[in-house]
Amino acid sequence: MNYSQIIKQYKSYVASSYISLTPNQIDILPKGKLYVSKKYDGLFCCLILNPENSILLMPNGMQVPENKNIFKEMQSIKCDDEIIIAGELYASNGSSKRERSSDVRASLSQENSQVYFAAFDIVQSSKENLDDYAKKIQYMSKILKGLEYSHVIEMHEHEADSIPDMFQSMVIKDHNEGLIIRDNRRIYKMKQNIDLDLIILAYTSQKHNSVRSIALGIALSDKQFLYVGSVGTLGTDKKREELYNHLSKIECESLYRMSSSNGSLYQFVIPKIVINISAKDVQMERHDSSLINHMAFVLDENQLKPLHLTPSFSIIHANANEIRPDKKISIEDCGINQFERAGFFIKDIKTNPDEYISSMQPSKIIKKEIFIKKSKADISIKKFIILEARKNEIDYPKYIFYYFDMSEKRKVQIQRDVRPFNDIKSAEATMETYMQKNIKKGWEKYNL
Repeated sequence: MNYSQIIKQYKSYVASSYISLTPNQIDILPKGKLYVSKKYDGLFCCLILNPENSILLMPNGMQVPENKNIFKEMQSIKCDDEIIIAGELYASNGSSKRERSSDVRASLSQENSQVYFAAFDIVQSSKENLDDYAKKIQYMSKILKGLEYSHVIEMHEHEADSIPDMFQSMVIKDHNEGLIIRDNRRIYKMKQNIDLDLIILAYTSQKHNSVRSIALGIALSDKQFLYVGSVGTLGTDKKREELYNHLSKIECESLYRMSSSNGSLYQFVIPKIVINISAKDVQMERHDSSLINHMAFVLDENQLKPLHLTPSFSIIHANANEIRPDKKISIEDCGINQFERAGFFIKDIKTNPDEYISSMQPSKIIKKEIFIKKSKADISIKKFIILEARKNEIDYPKYIFYYFDMSEKRKVQIQRDVRPFNDIKSAEATMETYMQKNIKKGWEKYNL
């Protein structure tokens, strides 16, 4: 059985389906009995039990080391059922009531540090048909009863009108990250809004004089910046036009190409404007537990030059509030310290001169096909390209297949796809498949 794939699919499904809300939005919650627990700030992990062995597996394929007490303890679990239990791996922090995901990573790599497992769901079971969440909790409690390093989350049953009091007690008073609220159908994550002062790095337009979205970053130094996400909820049309008036006057060049969700390319700007935003959540890792990496930039000769991908954050469900002319473009006003105050930590965010894009060999086009289709109304273009990255000494794929599809009459005019490969035959096969699928009657090959 491919446990890693099952775990990845489960985490991806939960992450894409939960509803994020604040304590002021309890009207979103359904009526009736709700199951409430604190949100652990750890690493998602699954306990896999079967008659042969027991392991703790993360979506990236990493297992909890055998030298940890939790591993030794779970070997004593007697289970004639094959079961996958989802939970949070966390480390006990004696100086704080709240766990930190950074502490878990450190504990996993340190020989004498211990980790703990808080079970919250059953992903798969060969015997039990558990549709009711309370029954799942009971079944997991039976399996993990008496263990020191593994336990089931402490769950409380409440109705929606008592949730704000729970939030005040468990989150504000006890300094936890948030609440997880669920019934038998949906999962809700309740947290406080996270207010951040971020630097505008780029923007897209929706009209000639109106901003559609902005790309935001933090200051790494006086001249270096790290992208942390984009925001499209900017307020009224008037606010969008006012923002355009500010940004259009400070446009700058960049060799980096960044596209928005509708395919529009961002126009970079000189980092001069700080804007306050409210985010419902911040992510530091992807569904497979790999770290999120974003591009770092340096302002040089009035250009935002890309440096390299760097571990970063992604702001989730964010709204723009107001421009902050009182804030400086500095580490103190717009740095990583804001995320750390909110409980999000990335160790040693810094750039490495040896990995700067400018110091690497440029990629080389080794195969390119272009097709066009003309009509009275517009022209459509499709490009199929294979590049040799030529960056073997760094963690880059050897080959990249790039697909570009532009149609002026389509609502989303530009569509792209990028696929990495480590062998040329796979890249060529993918390119051939794309061409067969996308080039039909009426398309003409364009020769340069």
